[in-house]
Amino acid sequence: MMHSLPRTLQPLAGLCLTTAILSLTACSSIEVSSDYALEHDFSNYHTYAWHPGEESAPGDLDRLGGDIFDKRVRKVINETLRARGLRLHDNADCYVNYSVVTNDRVSINTYQTYGGYGPGWGYYGYGPYYGGLGGTQTSVYYYTQGTLIIDIIDRDTNQLVWRSTAQGPVETQTTPEKREQYLRKIIGRMLESFPPPAP
Repeated sequence: MMHSLPRTLQPLAGLCLTTAILSLTACSSIEVSSDYALEHDFSNYHTYAWHPGEESAPGDLDRLGGDIFDKRVRKVINETLRARGLRLHDNADCYVNYSVVTNDRVSINTYQTYGGYGPGWGYYGYGPYYGGLGGTQTSVYYYTQGTLIIDIIDRDTNQLVWRSTAQGPVETQTTPEKREQYLRKIIGRMLESFPPPAP
């Protein structure tokens, strides 16, 4: 379960923040959305630093790889922000923070079968097969839903001013190289709208 935002970050917590994470089966299945304070001027943000607080719950981070995941996601965020013109600096204009949430989910699908074959390859090629006795079949799939959240916090006010989230099923049966590739695509989508245009 994710920690609640500190009081200094709560004023914007009521914004319509939709729904993140890495190692997802396919980027097309990932839901990404962003929200930000419309009145805030982001044009002065040229440097950033990592926010000192608000880390993910240890259990959620451990399920994704613990320190290995933490270093990987920070590396990719750094590279993505650098590509967008922001530099990592001690005396920064804004702070960056990320957090993760994981939840166990179950997917239940019931579909019609035809003579034991169901939709797909029948005796005469590809397509629904309508021979034999009809019936239904139910499949149950257990998986972990992951959410990655990236926050931008104003340095002077310590207020949350921008947030992007991505959500999808966590893929565990893959290689570290593919996980980093997925992360680059996901975080690239999350940060493509940052910084937003001036008000």
